[in-house]
Amino acid sequence: MKKSFLFLYATAFLLFACTKQPLSQASYDIIPQPKEVRLNDEKPFELVPKTLVYYEDGLQREAQFLSEYVNDILGYALNVQAYQGQPDGIVLKMVPENFGQAEAYEINITPKQVTIKGADAAGVFYGIQTLRKSLPVSPIDSSQRTSQRWNDMGETGCQLPCGMIRDWPNFAYRGMHLDPCRHFIPLDSVKVYIDMLAMHNMNQFHFHLSEDQGWRIEIKKYPELTEIGAYRNGTVIGHNGNLYDTIRHGGFYTQDELRDLIQYAAERHINIIPEIDLPGHMQAALACYPQLGCTGGPYEVWRRWGVSEDVICAGNEEAMLFVEDVLNEVMDVFPSPYIHIGGDECPKVRWEKCPKCQAKIKELGIKADDKFSAEDYLQSYVMNRMAKVVEARGRRVIGWDEILEGNVSETAIIMSWRGTEGGIEAARKGHDVIMAPCSHLYFDYYQSEDIANEPMCIGGYLPMERVYEFQPLPEELTPEQQKHIIGVQANIWTEYIASFRHVQYMAMPRMDALTELQWNNPQERDFEAFVERCRKMAQLYDLYHFNYAKHIFNPQVWADTVASNLATRKPITLRQQPAEKYTYDGAKVLNDGELGRGAYNSGRWLGFCGYPLDAVVDLEQVAEMQHVRLHALVNKGAWIYNPSQVKVLVSDDGETFREVAQKDFPISTWADKDGIFAFEVEFEPVAARYAEVVVSGYDLPEDHSGFGHPAWIFVDEIEVW
Repeated sequence: MKKSFLFLYATAFLLFACTKQPLSQASYDIIPQPKEVRLNDEKPFELVPKTLVYYEDGLQREAQFLSEYVNDILGYALNVQAYQGQPDGIVLKMVPENFGQAEAYEINITPKQVTIKGADAAGVFYGIQTLRKSLPVSPIDSSQRTSQRWNDMGETGCQLPCGMIRDWPNFAYRGMHLDPCRHFIPLDSVKVYIDMLAMHNMNQFHFHLSEDQGWRIEIKKYPELTEIGAYRNGTVIGHNGNLYDTIRHGGFYTQDELRDLIQYAAERHINIIPEIDLPGHMQAALACYPQLGCTGGPYEVWRRWGVSEDVICAGNEEAMLFVEDVLNEVMDVFPSPYIHIGGDECPKVRWEKCPKCQAKIKELGIKADDKFSAEDYLQSYVMNRMAKVVEARGRRVIGWDEILEGNVSETAIIMSWRGTEGGIEAARKGHDVIMAPCSHLYFDYYQSEDIANEPMCIGGYLPMERVYEFQPLPEELTPEQQKHIIGVQANIWTEYIASFRHVQYMAMPRMDALTELQWNNPQERDFEAFVERCRKMAQLYDLYHFNYAKHIFNPQVWADTVASNLATRKPITLRQQPAEKYTYDGAKVLNDGELGRGAYNSGRWLGFCGYPLDAVVDLEQVAEMQHVRLHALVNKGAWIYNPSQVKVLVSDDGETFREVAQKDFPISTWADKDGIFAFEVEFEPVAARYAEVVVSGYDLPEDHSGFGHPAWIFVDEIEVW
């Protein structure tokens, strides 16, 4: 009986071994797509559990990463050991003389050996990322991988097609930004964010550490910054309404925690750039040290979103020394060659009335001119003074493009966020530039027009296609000027992003398009092929339990239309054009029969601010009309309100118009919902060929953070019947 059992067991073993499944195949069609892939017909290299990883001096951590990635994907870790002669297996080495630039790599695959050579350790690391992303993702649940037993039976690895891959980055600076100030992000989650950047071949992490709503870095000389400034006593509800919760929110990172984070990032060849935003966005600091502001306070850690008018007092020497102390302590912690000092969105209203600031303007001999005010030049004084502090430590400052408004330090790097115009101007002046325009690279914008079914965010509309189409090197620049565009970065601000899962959803898969721009910047782009490569990245996202948006994999076609009416697709002209960035296809958007959805910058809405929409429709023949309806978008937190008034005029000749109707509409309140609304005007029947519709807007009300400024009106689909 026992012998029979052994015989049957041995027979079963042999039968199973003889029917071993073929190994799955790796694919080098990945993101970012390598620049050179040359394959041959040799027998593929077999990556199996017994494969060894050999490393040269300085590459042990990279070898461990490779082993860990293989374990994540295929379910078994590879043994690593120091390089010995010409062994079979995977070999990691640095050969700087073989490459013309940093971070380049080459992978050579033969039947017996895979060699990953890099210009430096970073290049080897990016070669490992390419190998990692080429592996077929195993169906084994990742929670069971560490206990999975692998042997020589069944499918135990994969085949790597033989040939050569050679690759290098187009931009030296490849970054992502994260704001933990509006909503605090725990350190472990920040490390996952760094892992996300590493997977996408990024090398710069812009860490925004100070804001009106919270101070996030320990400064030992000023302990109140974290004792008081790191916490707010509530948060505005919704898009900047007048209702607040009472939940204390906040947190901060100790210097020891940040040093650990810096080491974690450095192992993945990522530099962390700290940002201390000044002289605006400083209300959390003023709440701790009110004597540093122009009014003396009292101040609170801000509970709402937007731009606070309370800023650091530029005429107060104590305030300037405070900022210098903070920057020096930040540089004691962060070894980054770049220090970001902000410079954006700094209102000057306090400075205009502050005796100390006005005295400083007089002391410095500052004069207004036809370009900038005296207060603009006072900000330049602050920024240049802090630039000298940073430069004295052998570092360079980065500032948002507002620092161009005045006199800017010659060595400052400009981060162009309000569009590409600031970057173009800076490059022409000889400044290095990082392109991060909100039009294409603000990942806190909606990814779908169907915002009712999306998690809440700040607004706007930025689908994957728009990220992918961005050209970081403006045609307006000469080839020599284009060399000043040193990098590309996307930003994530967290006013409406309260969890790290939400951060991931906003970042991915748009990071796939970003890394294509940063690493390759292809001139000819194939979006459909790109989406197919994104599917493979999505398998990795699933493997690591990353939360990501799936819009590009499940495209939806909107069919929101209005009924055909007298105005549909008839000639239409505007007496005054929309705001430049909200012009899109011009007047024809207003009567093409397709109704815009909830995203104001989707291209379906025309935006006007401070002046009315005034549209004239040529009905092409005399027609009787008695009803006009238009659709407007309301998004109060984005300064978009409903029309205050709609007037209708008619004409027989297109020259002389007479008014036939006028209707006023009450301003939307915080208690009213945002959304798309129809505004209708009825009148006695009248026959005419031309209809003129004039839509006026409101000024922002007292309970709005932008009080006194004109509200935006966004209109689509003017109907006449």
